Amino acid sequence: MAMNLKDLSDSDKKSIRSWYIYDWAHSAHSTSVMVAIAPVYFVNLYKEVFGSGGYTFYGFDFTGTNVWSIGISLSILVIAFLNPILAVIADKTPTKLSFLKVFTIFGCIPTLLMFFTPYAGTGWLFLLLMIVISVMGFSGAWTFANSFLPHLAPKKYLDEISSKGFAYGYIGGGLLLAIHLAIITITDSSELFIQLSLASVAIWWGGFSLITFRNLKEPKINSKDQISIDLKIIAMAFKQIKTTLSNIGRYKTLFLYLIIYLFFNDGIQTVLSIAGAYGADTLGVDLIFNMATILIVQFIAAPGALLFNRFASIYTAKKSLMISLVGWIIIVFLAMGFAPLEDTGEYAIKSGLFSWWPELIRSYIWAPLGLSVNLQWLILGCMVGIVMGGSQAIARSIFAVMTPVKQSAEFFSFLGFMSRGASVFGPLLYALVAGYLGARTGIFSVSLFLIAGTIGMQLFVDVKKGEKEALS
Repeated sequence: MAMNLKDLSDSDKKSIRSWYIYDWAHSAHSTSVMVAIAPVYFVNLYKEVFGSGGYTFYGFDFTGTNVWSIGISLSILVIAFLNPILAVIADKTPTKLSFLKVFTIFGCIPTLLMFFTPYAGTGWLFLLLMIVISVMGFSGAWTFANSFLPHLAPKKYLDEISSKGFAYGYIGGGLLLAIHLAIITITDSSELFIQLSLASVAIWWGGFSLITFRNLKEPKINSKDQISIDLKIIAMAFKQIKTTLSNIGRYKTLFLYLIIYLFFNDGIQTVLSIAGAYGADTLGVDLIFNMATILIVQFIAAPGALLFNRFASIYTAKKSLMISLVGWIIIVFLAMGFAPLEDTGEYAIKSGLFSWWPELIRSYIWAPLGLSVNLQWLILGCMVGIVMGGSQAIARSIFAVMTPVKQSAEFFSFLGFMSRGASVFGPLLYALVAGYLGARTGIFSVSLFLIAGTIGMQLFVDVKKGEKEALS
């Protein structure tokens, strides 16, 4: 009987290491492409065509950030529909490795094609299209990569394996981003090297994935549980969602927490998905500072998670989560208050419902301290890094302790589906509000998800009661 991971067979350890490598490989897409480089590059391309004010249609301003948000929402919408179908395929057919390969290729090809953005005629539209397609490949691959986890080792080791996988992802994504940052800094943000950096993510992702494909074993599935891949899978997938929703509904506290989780998680995911575009479009944060900020986030997130785990052990998991959510709300209001030290040019504070806020913050904080917009952005990155890892880890652990053991796989799969589906609303709400009322008001609208989730957490979620319901 294996006492720890070192006591597992050589074959099992090889599969586990190969699974870690996939996290190392594909995390580069979420860091370098989705957050650090592509949003800023896209905004700059969009401005070259439509100017800093974007394109106005019947009073709606299609700024770079708004169009980026709409594109991200579209990809999330498609993913939300596909994910339950992919989950059924992953659980019920011996094709996990094959589909992992397919979605890796589906993600890598458009990522590689981002190199050709300047030669595509309408560069901003080509880049956005490649982003949308690559995100679908990324998310599909992630679904199948996760489906291997329960088959890698006995259940008692899965938390450790999962945590190490995240660590490999943080390190791998952070390492490639550091290389990109060095190259783009040395070349003074040369467009050619921006193109090469984006394309190199596909080479990194695809290249390291070959190690995974060669060594990861296809899990065996009981012949009684196997199904054929046909159109019946669609009906089966959504029937499973209905059944799971009914099952969760029997646990009142867990059900309330699920609803509240969807609110604050949507707020967090929206902040992360639009931050780069908002910084470049509204504040004029340059590419190098945005990349440096994301790199800081990568390396602060892990100790941040440990810090909030410490809070949870000293106080309670609920209080720890509440602290992190309050931190997110402060971050959003700080982002609304960012402003250049001199109110001139295209990044001057524009009139709107909240124009008084950045003027106030600039007068009392930014100007006296001499903090430029780029330095304000770096401070934001430090704060995001501290609360990001903690909020995600604690939120999932609270869900876990209120989930009946026998239904944990089913309920966590449902949590993933619902969080992806609900996260379409945040970017869409931001785009709608920002299009009519300005970017800072759009950012405020995102805070409403976080505020609602924080208040709901305080008033309606009793974690101890949820634990008792799970055991009953």
